[in-house]
Amino acid sequence: MQPKKKAWLTLMVVSMLALTACNIGATPQPTQDVSVIYTSAAQTLIADLAVQQTQTALAVPPTATPTFTLAPTFSVASPIPGVGTQPASGGNTTFPTLGVSTLQPTVAVAAGCNNSAFVDDITVPDGTIMKPGEDFKKTWAIQNTGTCAWTEGYVLAFASGDNMDGYDLPIAKNQSVAPGQVVNMTINMTAHVAEGTYIGYWRMKDPQGNYFGATVYYKIKVQANN
Repeated sequence: MQPKKKAWLTLMVVSMLALTACNIGATPQPTQDVSVIYTSAAQTLIADLAVQQTQTALAVPPTATPTFTLAPTFSVASPIPGVGTQPASGGNTTFPTLGVSTLQPTVAVAAGCNNSAFVDDITVPDGTIMKPGEDFKKTWAIQNTGTCAWTEGYVLAFASGDNMDGYDLPIAKNQSVAPGQVVNMTINMTAHVAEGTYIGYWRMKDPQGNYFGATVYYKIKVQANN
């Protein structure tokens, strides 16, 4: 019995030595660092998120770039010649203006009941030279261009300027100026003593005190030596 037991022990020792010999020289497996594992996992997650963002960006249509349309511009039309325009200055565009006219004798166009037209200067042409204090008679030929007769209450009345001591000329009670009729209307005046040029405007007026029709005027020059 003793020899067999020794043989088994010897076999076991030899087997263990053989196994040990096999591991001698083999490189031991390194232990993995936990921080390396975390870093690798984070890099993988970041890569996955980048891929997802790229796919989302491709799926969403691009936002349209806003465009701007220029507002229309408007040019000012050239003024109509002769309609209250002013001459160009420094290349600026001129615009029609509403001018304020001074009273001047005009030929009126028939319109309504009351109207009148200047026909002619019968006496004292414009620019007549008068001596200081000289009396004179200014006569105008005036036409009734309305549809109503001028009867009592109508008057040739002073309107503006200098009346040269002249008085309004009424239509007398027994007078009547029919539509279309031309009459000579005379105002007695006296030139001023002071030298200078004078002008006065007169116009027809109805019984209600309303001016109408054309404006007539006189214009004289008072001069001592003439």
